[in-house]
Amino acid sequence: MSKKQIIKNIQKDREDSSLKKEKDNYFKFITTLAILLIIFILTYFIMGFFYTKEIDFSKKDSDTKEDINIDNKTIMLGQIFDQSESEYYVLIYDLSDDSSMIPSWQSTYESNDNALTLYKVDSSKKFNSKYLVKDNSNKQATDLSNLKVISPTLIKINNKQITEYIEGEEEIIDVLKNN
Repeated sequence: MSKKQIIKNIQKDREDSSLKKEKDNYFKFITTLAILLIIFILTYFIMGFFYTKEIDFSKKDSDTKEDINIDNKTIMLGQIFDQSESEYYVLIYDLSDDSSMIPSWQSTYESNDNALTLYKVDSSKKFNSKYLVKDNSNKQATDLSNLKVISPTLIKINNKQITEYIEGEEEIIDVLKNN
């Protein structure tokens, strides 16, 4: 081999070596980016599944919709003088009491076309307890400050005044039957 050929081979080896280094650097760069991307994706899934619970792989039907019933006839005891009608009834009793006959007579009363509006107050709710007493109710209350009622009670309100006050389940049923 001649000296020229040796020099040519050395230059060719240098060029091949520099090309190989460039290819190696490019491959290292792409590999590093891919590894970082995989790490970020894994971190996202791990955080979403274990920490924030935003990712859930279980098959739940989350699109089930429940019917919402809004009962405009159930009020708080502190609102008995605040209704829009000029004349109406307010029925105060424990709505969760299954042994009471009041709900069946209430629905009979409400089915009557010329019946006054009948609002319900749940006496078992804590926010109504401020106005509930065991005995010595105030049948002539003129406002909330002196309102004291026993459960069950039916009150007729006319122009923001109490015009009828009936205590006891049987007496209430008699009124609901006859109106």
